[in-house]
Amino acid sequence: MPPYTWINFESALWLLLGGTFVALAVILARSSRRMSFTGKPRSEEELDAETHEFGGGLKEQNRPVPLFIWLVVVGYFIWAVAYVLFTGKYGL
Repeated sequence: MPPYTWINFESALWLLLGGTFVALAVILARSSRRMSFTGKPRSEEELDAETHEFGGGLKEQNRPVPLFIWLVVVGYFIWAVAYVLFTGKYGL
């Protein structure tokens, strides 16, 4: 069995996993109006009632932070801790 057969499998695995993560990120970003960490669900009428309008068509809404943003922040801190521990152990 040649030792190079796993290289193709590894490349395909990275390609599929990377595509899956990008697709999930796009899905979470697109559905951020509906998916968020909230204590209580609120209707669209309640969310639109808290709209503040400024000059020039600029609007501000008091909406919950989208799930995608939470995942990016938590993922960043997990990566930072793992990076510090890994570099501390192996001295890179």
